[in-house]
Amino acid sequence: MNILLVEPNYHRFTIGRMRQKSIRAKERLDDETLWYPPLGLMKLSRYHKDRGDFVQFVYGCDESVLDKLWDRVYITTLFTYGWEHTIKTVLFYKNATGGVVGNIYIGGIMATIMAEEIFEVAGIYPICGLLDSAQRIGFSDNTNIDTLPPDYDLLDGQIYATNDTYYGYTSRGCVNKCGWCAVPKLEPSYIPYIDIKPSIRRLRQQYGDKAKLKLMDNNILASPELDRIVEDLCLLGYSKDSRTNIKSLKKRVIDFNQGLDATFVNDKTMRLLSKLNVSPFRIAFDRAQEKQAYLNAIRIAKRYGFKIFSNYMLYNWHDSPKDLYDRLVVNINLNSEWRDGRDKPEASVYSYPMRYAPIRDDERVPHANRYRDLESLKPEVGSNLLEKPLWTRRFIRNVEIMKGAVHGAISTTPGLAKRTIGRSFEEFIANLYMPEVLLRNRNKYEKKVYKYEPKRCPGSGKIEEFRVFILKLLKRNNSTCKEFHEVVSKNRRSAVRAYIKRCKDKEVRKWLNLYLIK
Repeated sequence: MNILLVEPNYHRFTIGRMRQKSIRAKERLDDETLWYPPLGLMKLSRYHKDRGDFVQFVYGCDESVLDKLWDRVYITTLFTYGWEHTIKTVLFYKNATGGVVGNIYIGGIMATIMAEEIFEVAGIYPICGLLDSAQRIGFSDNTNIDTLPPDYDLLDGQIYATNDTYYGYTSRGCVNKCGWCAVPKLEPSYIPYIDIKPSIRRLRQQYGDKAKLKLMDNNILASPELDRIVEDLCLLGYSKDSRTNIKSLKKRVIDFNQGLDATFVNDKTMRLLSKLNVSPFRIAFDRAQEKQAYLNAIRIAKRYGFKIFSNYMLYNWHDSPKDLYDRLVVNINLNSEWRDGRDKPEASVYSYPMRYAPIRDDERVPHANRYRDLESLKPEVGSNLLEKPLWTRRFIRNVEIMKGAVHGAISTTPGLAKRTIGRSFEEFIANLYMPEVLLRNRNKYEKKVYKYEPKRCPGSGKIEEFRVFILKLLKRNNSTCKEFHEVVSKNRRSAVRAYIKRCKDKEVRKWLNLYLIK
């Protein structure tokens, strides 16, 4: 059979730009800077190659493969907000199997969550959930494709993060049923143990030793088989201080990439994990009311020798900017505590704010799950915009700009973290309203020079001027304030242009013009 595997073009950069980036680096880039590989397609490739089939992978809508008749086309999907690119891709390849749409298979996260919508638009009903049997795609055998070792020959190592990293699962599903999460639908049954040893051993035999193992389990600490999982990983050589068997003798590292659940961090689970070389220790802190559970988990993990923490913070899910700011301050205080009076900090925690993206329709917004920057709540009429702010598109956008300074994280250096988010909640709110041109070019426009910054000359002071302006406006809380808020919150230049024409306040117009600069 001739098999075509397709990943839609939903990445921020094109294949060409990723290759140029790799070429400029003069060697293969670190896997942390490259794209995540489409594991589902890699497992399908393994299944079909083991059958003796011809397999080809393409990215996006590739005209060059349409001169051939394909027996099957598999199209993977990722997040629901990739709707436009995904549907475009599905329709592009719809005739690649000679008009037999039954030979086109769509799977993955978006396909599972939005199966009915895809069928309505494309006329193809997706394969939902895990591909745990080849019979689900029309073969007579019962091979569990989901547990097959991925085919690393399928992808370009200059683009995808496959150079020094193996990927796998030791459990599936999650015991929690969080309303914002797709896992309960994608993996509805919690599978507490998957034997990863055969997969990793086969991969090493074929591709050699790789230093990193990214485990994609959604809630591994909840597993009653955790001791068995840890034993398997130790047998595979991922125990503390173990190294690869290649010449460079790199340390083998495990990354629980989907994060660890603070509610299951205790002496028993940490005693087990401390046998492994885990770095970083990823942990979630999704609600301000979970502060004590989060701090307890961090302190227990640190006591068992974990020193590098990476903290996911969901925001824009029934929370507020104050909620996020308070959580960020918790980590700033931890970093201050661990750094205080020491040449080298005892430990460090990176904060990763992660904006909520709808996975279902919202009654207020048609097809809400096809977009990313939707506010989860609307302010009450007459509410105080400074004391009780809620998320807007502008605010969401500006959080993403703030964290972009350190590859999506907030710095572990307390002074620089405060510079990023604001030294007070009022300053944080001012940053959320700030024109993008100022926030993105802080060295040019910020007069204050912070400790630990790279050496630079003071900026123009426009950032400080804007903060004075916006806080004064918000404290007035008058009609001009509310109209300004409504306009800039939309994060659309057309709305700003229209407001400039009717706005009679010269100071307000002066700042509005900055929102038009790209």
